[in-house]
Amino acid sequence: MAFEIPDHFYSSFTSNVELLLQEKMPVMQMAVDTRSYGGDKAQVVKQFGTVEFGEKTARNSDTVLEEIEHKQRWVFPKDYVLALPVDNEDELRMLDSPVSPYVMAMQAAWARKINAVIRDAALGNAQTGVNGSTVTAFDTTNQRIASGSVGLTVAKMRQANEILMRNQNDPSDEKYIFVKAKQMSDLLKTTEATDSAYAEVKALVEGRVNKLLGFNVVHYESLTAASSEDQVIAMVKSAVVLGQWNGLKTRITERADKDYMTQVHMAGTIAATRTQEGKVVEIRCA
Repeated sequence: MAFEIPDHFYSSFTSNVELLLQEKMPVMQMAVDTRSYGGDKAQVVKQFGTVEFGEKTARNSDTVLEEIEHKQRWVFPKDYVLALPVDNEDELRMLDSPVSPYVMAMQAAWARKINAVIRDAALGNAQTGVNGSTVTAFDTTNQRIASGSVGLTVAKMRQANEILMRNQNDPSDEKYIFVKAKQMSDLLKTTEATDSAYAEVKALVEGRVNKLLGFNVVHYESLTAASSEDQVIAMVKSAVVLGQWNGLKTRITERADKDYMTQVHMAGTIAATRTQEGKVVEIRCA
């Protein structure tokens, strides 16, 4: 007799994936502002420009109205899907288990997708304007540090921090820097013996601390800018907004067109945008 799929498998499978995501959060999501949205239209991130006080030079004078600039950033939802075949009944019976390989595989795939969406939003084009039709590119002139044919150095990190401070980012806005293993090794090479930061960097590499020069240092390998260069992303938490629509949805069904094979289908809708150019710095590394 064929194994039938219990009704509770649908909800328990999704719940197990979401719980695993909470335990092993996508590394870039902790560094951004995550918001929940509904509906099928783009959602806007509203911003307002700066204003200045003017001097009052006469009594009982008319009120002088100033203008405040209204800026808007948009996130356009994109749907992502993943479908896996279930090979045999033994695997089907454990689909609602938190240790199911299907649960873990789909959790890992969704985490990678969230990371990629955030990474691309941090350094990619942002949709701006009244209806999101204007494209605002990343400011490579002011917000990019050239590789200089060297890897990541403490000096480059200090320069990135200076850029963020010069742009008057809120000091209470947490700072993050995403690096590959290669850049961690580069830091040790450039600081060893001669730099006072060596002990701090060595402790970071050994996992004893996770902060350097005020940055929360996060290991993330998918940061290749070009064939000869890697990229490091330094940013404040408010730099990127990640929008999520309606959570993850799961379907576990029989495929009549595939000889009644069982299929696990999961779908999610997310999007992200950079809120301001001055909140992100790209460091190129040889």
